[in-house]
Amino acid sequence: MREEVTLHGIVLSSSLQSEYDRRMVVLTKERGRITVFASGVRRGTNPLQSKTQMFVMGSFTLIPGRDSYRLVNIDVDEYFHQLTMDIDAYCYASYFCEVMGFMTHEGDRAADYLNLLYVSLKALEKGQMPAKLIRCVYEIKLMDVFGQGIQSFHCPVCGKAEVSNVFDAASGGLLCDGCKGRAKHPLHLSDDAVYTIQYINGAPLGKMYNFNVSDPVLAEIQLVSKQFMDMYVDRKFKSVEIIDSLP
Repeated sequence: MREEVTLHGIVLSSSLQSEYDRRMVVLTKERGRITVFASGVRRGTNPLQSKTQMFVMGSFTLIPGRDSYRLVNIDVDEYFHQLTMDIDAYCYASYFCEVMGFMTHEGDRAADYLNLLYVSLKALEKGQMPAKLIRCVYEIKLMDVFGQGIQSFHCPVCGKAEVSNVFDAASGGLLCDGCKGRAKHPLHLSDDAVYTIQYINGAPLGKMYNFNVSDPVLAEIQLVSKQFMDMYVDRKFKSVEIIDSLP
């Protein structure tokens, strides 16, 4: 029998495997995205029933198998109950988890990915920033953490440490005055929008969600984020359709 391991993570998805069993996808700090099977957890007396839900964060005691893990116990740090009580927050949180599940793989050293997801779920739970802005921050920082971030301090074409207010997703970010004429689909941004993108890229994970912007600037940031995600993430996410239908 294989030895138990303890991994720290967040449940990205949880689905029924049979009448009493669950299949979970968990993003772990130590081993990236893994699949976990929880046997018998839906029986009424099983104390793990409430611990195997989506968004649960904690320490997972597991038995490794060939391609998956078997759940032994969960020591819960966060349930994120508030996310399940607000339909808008729940939809955005589901999207964050779906994107993270697509971007990560088993074997990743995922400390930064896990921290990004955690602070983003906490921001949704607190509700101090508009969910639409939280989504933009999450998407922009996500791409940065995965090494494909918007170039906002150096021109992505020539490398000059000066940028203009012209954004071009195909080029990779904000272009300098000398290169902006090469933009295939130029997006002319306000100074506030440029500053916001630079702030998101430069801020540590724990300080990303402590600001707000005007509605016009939010609209600019939404367009930047959408164009960049469409350009560099080859996936249409189911949860996006739901989010886009929200008022």
